[in-house]
Amino acid sequence: MDQSKLCDLNDEILKRRFYNCMMNSFLPDKISQTPAALLNGYFAEIVTINTTNSKFLRSPPVHHSHHRKFHKHSKDHAIYHIQDQFLEDIPEEQPEVTSMLGSCPDHQKEKLKYFCETCDEPICLDCTVTEHRKHRFSYLRDVYHKQKHSMASLLGQGKTQMENTRKSLNEIKNMLFKLHEERTSMEKAIQKHTQILIATLQQQEDKLLNELNSAFKTKESSLRKEKQHFELILERLSGSCQFTEGAIKIGNELEILVIQKHLKRRLNEISNTRRDYNTKNYRNIYFFHDENSVETTRKALGHVLVSDTCSDLSTANGDGLSKAHVGTPAEFVVKAKGFDNQPKTCGGDLVTIDVRSPNKATVRSEIVDRGDGSYAVGFTPSLNGEHEVGIAIHHQPIKGSPFKVMVTNPRIYSNVTRPTLCIGGLGEVKGKFKLPCGVAVDSEGKILVADCHNNRVQIFDPQGKFLKSFGNQGDKNGQLNHPTDVAVDRHGNIIVCDKDNHRVQRFTKDGVFINKFGGYGETQGKFKRPWGVSLGNEDEIIVTDRRNSRVQIFKEDGSLLRVLGCHGHAQGQLDHPYHAIMDANGQIFITDSNNHAVKVFDSNGNFVRAIGAEENGQSMLKYPTGIAFDMDNHVIVSDQYNHRVQVFNEDGSLKATLASGLNGLAQKCYPKGVAVSPGGYIVVADSDNHRVIVL
Repeated sequence: MDQSKLCDLNDEILKRRFYNCMMNSFLPDKISQTPAALLNGYFAEIVTINTTNSKFLRSPPVHHSHHRKFHKHSKDHAIYHIQDQFLEDIPEEQPEVTSMLGSCPDHQKEKLKYFCETCDEPICLDCTVTEHRKHRFSYLRDVYHKQKHSMASLLGQGKTQMENTRKSLNEIKNMLFKLHEERTSMEKAIQKHTQILIATLQQQEDKLLNELNSAFKTKESSLRKEKQHFELILERLSGSCQFTEGAIKIGNELEILVIQKHLKRRLNEISNTRRDYNTKNYRNIYFFHDENSVETTRKALGHVLVSDTCSDLSTANGDGLSKAHVGTPAEFVVKAKGFDNQPKTCGGDLVTIDVRSPNKATVRSEIVDRGDGSYAVGFTPSLNGEHEVGIAIHHQPIKGSPFKVMVTNPRIYSNVTRPTLCIGGLGEVKGKFKLPCGVAVDSEGKILVADCHNNRVQIFDPQGKFLKSFGNQGDKNGQLNHPTDVAVDRHGNIIVCDKDNHRVQRFTKDGVFINKFGGYGETQGKFKRPWGVSLGNEDEIIVTDRRNSRVQIFKEDGSLLRVLGCHGHAQGQLDHPYHAIMDANGQIFITDSNNHAVKVFDSNGNFVRAIGAEENGQSMLKYPTGIAFDMDNHVIVSDQYNHRVQVFNEDGSLKATLASGLNGLAQKCYPKGVAVSPGGYIVVADSDNHRVIVL
C-alpha cells in the first residue's frame, strides 16, 4: 500500500473518530449552531492533518473570529471546519465495487468497504476502530485488482488441480478396471491350479486304488488256489482214512499191510505238500500316508496375499549390483518400501531375482528373507563381462532394475609394474591439465578429472580420449574456482568440490548446473577450503572440510546430515583431512593428512581404528591424500610424500605397494585423488606432473 493511500485512509479514520467524539460532547441539535470559527480555533491542535497527498481532505478558507485561537501549523497541514469537513460523508467506493458490497455483520448500517490484510477479510469503517484496531488494512478498491489477479492465480491453481484430479480419477478408473481384470485372472489362476491339483489327486487316487485292487486280487487268487489244493488233499485224506478204517475192521493180514503202505505214502505226499506252501500268501497289505499331507496339500494350493509393498519405491544396495569377481559370491540387499515410501518392517514379499551372464545364460541366485523388510541376495558368476541383474517384487521390477554388474578376474597387484595409460600433460587446451587434483570413474568407465588451475572438469573415455569439459573461473552458478575433486552419483550427476569458492556444486552428466551448497565459514554446513567429495551408499554427499579439520555429510539438496571429527591429534580428531569415503557398512575412511594416517569412524561417528599410523615400516603413511575401495574392498591410499600408492586390507594390514613406474619425467609423483574403474584399474591424479595415470 503506497504512502498516499495510507494518508487517505488515516484521514478518513481520524475524521470518523473525531466525529464520534463530537457526538458524545454536544447535543445533536446544537451541532449545526456551533460557530465554525470557534470550532476551528478550539480544536485546531486536534484536527491538524497532513493534506499534501489527500484526495478527500482539502484545505478550505479559514474563518477569522475575535475569539479564535491560532495555532502554528506547517504548510502541509490545514485547519478544517467542523461543519463543512468533519461532518461530511465519507466518499463512496467505485460503483462496480460498492454494488457488490454487503453490510457488515457486526455493524449493520456500515458497508464492507475495507480489506484487513492482517485477517484477510473485508471490514467496515467501524471495524477499523474496534475489532481490527492496529491491523493493516486498505480500501477494497485498492486491493480489488490485486485480489482479482490473485484469484486468477488461484483459478489457475484450481484448474491445475482439476487436471491433476482428473488424471488421478482416470488412474483410479484404470486401477479399478485393472483390478477387475487382475481379480478375474487370479480367479482363473486359482481355479486352474486347484484343478491341476485335483486332477493330480484323482490320478493318485486311481493309481492307489488300482495298486490296492491288484494286490488284493493277486493274494485272493493265490489263496483260492491254496484253498482248492487243500480241499483236494482233504478229500483224498478223507477217502484214505475211510478206506483204512474199513480195512482195519474187515481186512486180512495181507490187505492191512498193503493198505498201510499206501496210507504211509499218501501221508508223506500230504506232508511234503504242506511244506511247499507259498509263504507269499501270508504277506499283509497296508496303506500309508503322510500325516502332514493335508497341510502340505493346502499349502500347495497357494495363498492370497494383500501387500502394501510398492516395487517402484523399493530399492537394492550393495557392491554386488555394480561389480563382482569370477568365482566369488556377489552380494546385495533388497529393501522393500510401502506406498508411503517408508521401509517395510516385516518380510513375506515375493522377491524374484533373474541374473543373466554375457551369453544370456541364467546364473543361480539365493534369497534370504530377513523378516524385517529386507532380503539378502547372493550369486556367484563364472564368466567375465557385464551381467544383468533383474530384481522384482510381486513380479514388478524395483527401482533401478535391471542392474548392470561388471564381472572381472581378481586383481593381482604384484603384476602392476608400470602405468597402463597416461592422460594429459601441462597445458590449457582440451585434454591438458594444470595441477589436476581429483579423479572419478563413472559406471561406464569414463574418467572425470578436477583440473584445478584450469578451473574446469574434463571427461575422458576409458581409453583416455577427451570427450568434453565444463566450467570456467568465477563464483557464479556453474563457475569454478580451483576445483579439487569430483564424484558421480548413481544417476550420472556430477558433484564438484569448488575449493576456493568454499562450496559444492552439482551438475547433470552434461555439465548443466543443478544446485550448490556451503559457503565460507566455520559453522556446520559451511566450509573453509573443502578438498574432497564422494558419495555414500544412499548417494549422501561426503565432503572433507579441510581447513575446518572435519568431514560433513549432506543430502543431495544440501541439507546437513552429520559432522565427523574436529581439529586435533587424538584418535578421533583430524588435522587437515583430504578425502573421505564410505564402505558398505556405513563406516567412513578419512585420509587424515597432517596426522599421517587413515582414520576410520563408524556410522554414528565413533572412532574405530587408524590405518598406516605406524611410526616406521612399509605401511607407514606420509601426508596421505586420495582414498578409494577396489572391487575386493581393499583400501587404496595415495601416499603423497612417499611417492607411492598403498593397498591395505580392511583390517589395516598392508597388501601391496605400487611405486614402480609412478614418477614422471619432470619430477617425482605426488599422488592426490584416486579412483577405481569398473574393470578394477586404479586411476591416480599425478598433480605435480600434470597428468592422470592408470595402473
